[in-house]
Amino acid sequence: MNIFDVANQNSNNLNTQYKLLKERYGDQNNLDILSNFVKLVKNKWAISLNMGLGTLNIFLIAGRYKNVYELKKEQGGKLTEVRKLEIFDEQAVKSHLKSYYRSRVTFNCTVEDGEKFKYGALNIGGLGLERYGEYCVVIKRKQLEEYPSLAFIKEDSLKYVEEDSVNIERLSQDIANRECVHALAAIKHEKEIGKIPFDELASVICCDECYIEAITSDKIENGHIGSVRMSKTDYARYFIDYLYKDFTSEISEDEMLKLRMLEGIIKLLDAWGIKLEVIDEDGN
Repeated sequence: MNIFDVANQNSNNLNTQYKLLKERYGDQNNLDILSNFVKLVKNKWAISLNMGLGTLNIFLIAGRYKNVYELKKEQGGKLTEVRKLEIFDEQAVKSHLKSYYRSRVTFNCTVEDGEKFKYGALNIGGLGLERYGEYCVVIKRKQLEEYPSLAFIKEDSLKYVEEDSVNIERLSQDIANRECVHALAAIKHEKEIGKIPFDELASVICCDECYIEAITSDKIENGHIGSVRMSKTDYARYFIDYLYKDFTSEISEDEMLKLRMLEGIIKLLDAWGIKLEVIDEDGN
């Protein structure tokens, strides 16, 4: 199953559902509320990938984001070369994915080129999925529009894995291409639209508890990054707390390492013309 073809094939279904949604809002005299929500998504949608400090540093130095399969294969090759050991990449992937391994393998074996997928989330602002890391890497909208492969799923793709198979029927109804992602978002958040303040919608659409998953098999390179976001709290910890400790020679080795790594990352961002956005946890 080519998941990107399935996303394209579901456009008529999504457009029909969205038309019915508009009719329901029209009957309630709330069509303008829905229209404003959709306009916001259309204007601001991007995809984001969250990662920790070390992963972001490796990404920027390497110049290209690697998924777990690519990363473990590369690390295994280095180990084989240096230590002359027989390395099993799949075991390393299993150890990395832990309890998600079985579901991820099931999903990847069901879809075409699953091991090439990079997973992110639909993002219209905010810090993204912080449980995956405190740094939110946002891909340029212009770049996303040039990706040959891009699909959005209403839920985390692993939620469509039931026992040892993927619920293809449900998945095929809950997937969108870039042209219909606004419809998918409106359908998913029908109950929240109009009840959530407009400036809080970004954190509703993309947060640890609820998000629309984004999938691509295209390369994600440094030049594709529009911005990297971090919270004001984290920024203050590094550049007020840690920096002061460094000045007074009271900084720990761990704190020193993190501070120097972040300083190096900022230099790399500057070199690539990538904006560092420092924002409140509520997205402002």
